[in-house]
Amino acid sequence: MNTSPARAPRVQVDVRLAPTRGPRTTWRAALAIFLLTAVVYNVPLIYDLAYKPFFNWAPGIDVASTTLLPLALFERGDFVLDAFRDFARANYRDAYFLAEVNGRTVSRYPIAGAILALPFYGVPVGAGWIENPGISWLAYPWTAFFVAKFAAALMTALAVVMFFFCARELTDVKTSAVLALVFAFGTSAWSTASQGLWQQTPSLLLQLIAIWFVLRGHRGGAAAVAPGAFFFSVATVTRQNVGLTALVFTLYVLLEFRPAIWRWIVWAIPPALLALAYNAIYNGSPFVFGYQEGLAQTIGLPRVEGLIGLFLSPSRGLLVYSPFFVFAIAGLGGLRAERHRRFYLFAALAFALGTVFLSMFEGWDGGWGYGTRLMTDVVPYAIFLLIPTLGRLRGVASAVFWIMAGSAAVLHSFGLWDSGARWHWSWDNLRYDVWDVARNEPFFYFKEYVAMAQHFWQRAFH
Repeated sequence: MNTSPARAPRVQVDVRLAPTRGPRTTWRAALAIFLLTAVVYNVPLIYDLAYKPFFNWAPGIDVASTTLLPLALFERGDFVLDAFRDFARANYRDAYFLAEVNGRTVSRYPIAGAILALPFYGVPVGAGWIENPGISWLAYPWTAFFVAKFAAALMTALAVVMFFFCARELTDVKTSAVLALVFAFGTSAWSTASQGLWQQTPSLLLQLIAIWFVLRGHRGGAAAVAPGAFFFSVATVTRQNVGLTALVFTLYVLLEFRPAIWRWIVWAIPPALLALAYNAIYNGSPFVFGYQEGLAQTIGLPRVEGLIGLFLSPSRGLLVYSPFFVFAIAGLGGLRAERHRRFYLFAALAFALGTVFLSMFEGWDGGWGYGTRLMTDVVPYAIFLLIPTLGRLRGVASAVFWIMAGSAAVLHSFGLWDSGARWHWSWDNLRYDVWDVARNEPFFYFKEYVAMAQHFWQRAFH
């Protein structure tokens, strides 16, 4: 009879796949990320108000109605923009953001962003700053665009924090924090979402909250997942193309958390009902959401030019402005060993479908704007694909990644100046060409900044 003690079974733990949790470290990192992004995102606003106007504070018609709606809500208690009709016609060549419905002026664009921005307007409205800012060059209602810029900066900073929490469900604190900062400053989250109340601004935040609930289900079980549908539903109301992403992750929930699927569906209903009610009251029909005529006229089958252009156009390509995304492809190749490989596959599917959908539009380049504005909604899903890759990068590959991330931050910082307006103005008859290599948008702004630096140098030393 063998009386030797039994040997304990050998247990192998993959630290990378099952990261240890440190709540205090996680929350400290989240706070640091929020403070850093909030401060950097607000630099243009602070510069304009404290020193002199330089950064454009009214980036285009896409943000105008969302910026003015909170004023109507505070002053009138409704979503009617009659008070701003003359202002819009006097200051915009095409005030497309307004529509006349049943004798009232209403927004053509979704209103969810304006509702989310309301808390940021309370103090400026109540203190009278918006009506009378005490700045000679600034008059009402242009003041609202500064408040909107502040709201957008903090919303986007919160979106970056939510990305960090999502990534934290998949990997360690360091990797999560690093990728959160890459997302914050190396994508159009900085050059677009943080600079005004674009539709993408609340959409990013809402989608990432939804994804956090989905990922939380791996710890909390199926019951923890369902509220994510509420945020996906609000994000879809905010920006309709998010509906594709919502469907992708509904399928993910069905496969991964089947018992939660009915609760998931129930959570999605209230925002949809509220949107139908708003449309019925203000747009004349529950199924009219404002600019469906424009979508119907410009959407078609996926365009090869659009698919290629969204990645490689000298003035709109994702791999031009954020070249580090090439490493996301490597992430797909190493998913077999990942514990959350199904999530990564669905993130890749969300990114792919979102890109194909954008390519279906005649205006796939996004029109007047800077860089990869239309890709803002889908870039978080490509960033997630960097998680399996980042820890494996060594030597030259790691250096190349960080050089690419640094160059992305520089290129996206160019968009803070005027959201691409000067580049569009530089073309004869405003007929811009996003394929023109010699006159590409990033190089145009590089030359502008070099010229300014030379000017200041000459003034300082001559």
